[in-house]
This record gives sequence, structure tokens and C-alpha cells, in this order.
Amino acid sequence: MFDSKELFRALEFAHYAERFRGETFVIALPAGASFSELLLDFKVFAGYRIGLVLVTEDPDFMLDGVISKANQRGARFDFSIVTDLIFSRETQAIDLDFTRIEKSLAQGKTPVIAYQGGEEKAGMVSPGAAPEPLDAAYILAAAVAGRIKPRKLFLVHPITEPLIRLLPHGAVQEAELDTIASQLGSELQAEAIPLLGFIRENLVLGIPDVVLIRGVSGELFREVFTHDGAGVIFNATVQSQIRKAKLSDVTDIALLLRADIEAGRILPKSENDIEANIGAYWIYEIDGMGVGLACLNAYGEEAEMSQFSTLPRYRGKGRARELARQLIAEAGAQGYRGVFALSVDQRMWEFFLSLGFQRVARESLPEGWRRQYDMNRDSRAFRMKLPIREHR
Repeated sequence: MFDSKELFRALEFAHYAERFRGETFVIALPAGASFSELLLDFKVFAGYRIGLVLVTEDPDFMLDGVISKANQRGARFDFSIVTDLIFSRETQAIDLDFTRIEKSLAQGKTPVIAYQGGEEKAGMVSPGAAPEPLDAAYILAAAVAGRIKPRKLFLVHPITEPLIRLLPHGAVQEAELDTIASQLGSELQAEAIPLLGFIRENLVLGIPDVVLIRGVSGELFREVFTHDGAGVIFNATVQSQIRKAKLSDVTDIALLLRADIEAGRILPKSENDIEANIGAYWIYEIDGMGVGLACLNAYGEEAEMSQFSTLPRYRGKGRARELARQLIAEAGAQGYRGVFALSVDQRMWEFFLSLGFQRVARESLPEGWRRQYDMNRDSRAFRMKLPIREHR
């Protein structure tokens, strides 16, 4: 028998599988990255109709055998698209059959663009020019992305792990790149600054997301199919809004709340509970995807702010604060005399105090709220008075 955690994980997977169905990703595997290590990830993507174009170095001519065996086991890799020279030495133009790549994708296959490294990399620069600081796989993958316009460009890169330690939330907007570069230690700057510049170029050219990922089995899967992600995602200009929830958001709200419910920070809510109270929820949406939420419920002359939850990779950017201010403004517009909130989480205690709330005794909160609350919970209560307006 599956427990609810397993079922929610399956639901989360299905959510992203549907979100990206029919999209195309380009993935660059540079020198040292193992195609075989990520083979199972590639199969999962293909199985859910997510198109992939793989760009990889094949210095020892080993991939033909690996891919032939994978195809015998049901994979659909197209390894006929191979180039020995990434760039034409005379024109510096990429010599690839893009028509063949697009046709392969249309047939549900996964094009694999392999190249041999070593001396061939010299063809990437003019005579006498400085060596290219980026691996050839990235240059070639970006050229492919510029032509086929994928939803995401993945760069398997060893710098991913130290960047994750520096950027624990794992989501960076294009406008933040200069700030990120200034925070890098000297040991990372030589490698990271050209890479960040390359990422910016691709975002500016219209690639919505560029993602740094570790070349470890399961990492690509976690990055695409889970709320937490696994790498560092760089976004182009982000369109965001805070809006009232709709019935079609019920399952997404349940998924957003799952981690906080499992951690005990929020009381359990079923989809039926959420649907019955859908008019009280507000969603923080980025590029059409809900990344945060909060709830506003009335108790007489006051309203409770509750169920603050933000996806891990979107935390630390003030989004919960924006949601809180939206709820406070909404409560004021509806004529409530005050708002209150409770939490068992010390970080939320500090959050409410920073917004101007005052700590109060739970017994001072509205009677209707007290009747349905478990006073055995180790929570603290906070209240903010609102200017008195004409009653709603």
C-alpha cells in the first residue's frame, strides 16, 4: 500500500510531465561527462514525449556501441548526426544538418550530436586568437538552441556544485548575474565569469531557461520533474503576478503545500479542503507557474493570514513578503479591523514581526477561530491592526 507521500511524489511527477510534454530541451555534455551515467534520465524524458537534443564529446568513438545497445533495448536515439569539426575552419560557421535534427525530433527520436575533441577544438578560433574558455559542447549546444528554440538549455558542468552552495535557492534571474559574479571567490571567478557571460548571451537571445546541472544519474530527472529541482536555473526576464486562486489550481496548491505539511509547519489539507476554501487562496505566479501561495480567512472583524508556502528554489527573494502585503491590502480593502497569523516556525515568527505585527496571546484571537484550533500546537500568534474603514 502506498502512503500519501509516495502518491504526492507521483502527482508531482505527473504535473511536470504534463507541463513539459511536447517541449524540447538541449543538453550539453562536455569533456569528462558520461553519456551512460545519464542514459536512464534520457529514457524517462523520451518516454514522456519531451524532446531532447544531446550534444556530447566522443573522443574515443565509444558512443556508437552504447547507443546501439540502448536502441536494442527500446530507446530511440538518432546517432547518424555526427560532426568531426564543430566549426568550419574557413567560415567559422557550424556545419550541421538542422533539417535532419528537426525531422528526427518530429519522429519522436533523440538526436545525438557527437564530436571528437582534442585538436579539432582549434577550429573554433581564428589563428592567433586566445583559446576559447568554454568547452566546445556548450558552444555547439548553444548554436543548436539558437536554431530550434528549446524551452531549456542544460549545461552539465562541474561548477554546479559550488554554485549550489553559493546559491542555495537555485534560481537566478538574468538581472542578478552581475551580483552573482561579484560574490564569487577568486578560485571560481576564472571559470565562472566566462560561463555566466555565456549564459547571459543565451538568455538575451531568447532561451527561456539555462540550467547548470551535475552529470549524475537522476539529477536531470529531479531538476525537471520535482518542485525542489537539482541544479541552478537561470531565467530570462520573469513575468510575475499575484492572483486569486481558481478551482483549476486545487491540485497545484496541494503540491505546493506538501513539503510544509510533511515538515509539520502547516496542518494537513486535502484537495477537498482546498476546494471548499478556494476563494481564500492567493497564488504567486512566475511565467505562468505557481511558485508560492497564502490564504486569507475571515473571523468576524479580523482575518487570518495562513498557509504561506514557497517552492524551495524560489525562496529568499521577498515573494512571501509580497504575498503578505497583498493579503494585508486585501483585508484592509474589505474593511477588516485587523489581521492575525500563527506559526510553529521560528522563521515565520521573525517574518511577521518584520512586517509590523505584534506578538499576542492566542486567547485574544477571535472566538470563531479558537473553536476550531488545536491549542496543543506549539504556535505563536501575531496581530496587526488595520486602519478603520467603512465596513464591507
